[in-house]
Amino acid sequence: MSGLTAVGGFLADWNRTHLFNPAWPPHAKFHDAQTIALGSLLGGGGLYLLRRGGTGSDRDLALGAALPALFWAAQGAAFAFPGAEGMEAEFPGLVPRVRGVWINERFAGGTMLALSAVGYVLERRRRTRRDRGASG
Repeated sequence: MSGLTAVGGFLADWNRTHLFNPAWPPHAKFHDAQTIALGSLLGGGGLYLLRRGGTGSDRDLALGAALPALFWAAQGAAFAFPGAEGMEAEFPGLVPRVRGVWINERFAGGTMLALSAVGYVLERRRRTRRDRGASG
């Protein structure tokens, strides 16, 4: 999830619907660029901490999972702000629907948060089993 968080902004926003949208004022583009950079930094930080492998501590694991998760949580929280909507509000033809559910930013953020939590729990369990085996 950290890798996708690090490059996701470029994949999703480096196009005519976002950063190169001629209808967007420069300050909106600034905030989009800020979001892309923040995702890259949080995802990159998560990757660094998670790639430490055997030398990484439980704290590294927790931070490695939490940093990219913060990005996705903020994306979900953005829907609570006045006038904020998903991409389907402006480009309904570009956003798929599956059984009436938009596969949009809200869906992506919730999915990424869930996957981050599952990954964290599975890695904690793996480490616990490994540590028990090493001490027993």
